[in-house]
Amino acid sequence: MAFTAVPKLLPGDRVAILSPSFAAPGFAPVVHERAMLRLIAETGLIPVEYPTTRTLGARAEDRAADINAAFADRTIRGIITTVGGDDQITVVPHLNAEVATADPKPFFGYSDNTNILNWLWSLGIPEYYGGSTQMHLARPPHR
Repeated sequence: MAFTAVPKLLPGDRVAILSPSFAAPGFAPVVHERAMLRLIAETGLIPVEYPTTRTLGARAEDRAADINAAFADRTIRGIITTVGGDDQITVVPHLNAEVATADPKPFFGYSDNTNILNWLWSLGIPEYYGGSTQMHLARPPHR
């Protein structure tokens, strides 16, 4: 299988902040805000939230619609997930392969996001296991 090259993220790039599984920002908004500030300060990336990013209990179809919209938006250069969860497998059947392959972009996630990472791999789109806003970016730096 041949893999498609995805662009390197650069300061000033817009990145989708998505909750494909558990919408942790809706549960812990202060943690989420700290992560967004750190993302901007340390990487120069511009976070863009979607309708279900903070919506607890969002339907699988709606979470998939956010992923499809992020891939369809040519101004979005990468996708970063907020955290894992336990029901992302219900999202995968609603994802649009044509949209994802038309504008491949880096996708960062871990834990339950493995479902989408494997789906992207099956399409030849490189993805990155690891990193989430709630668990990794929101923590204070080690001193």
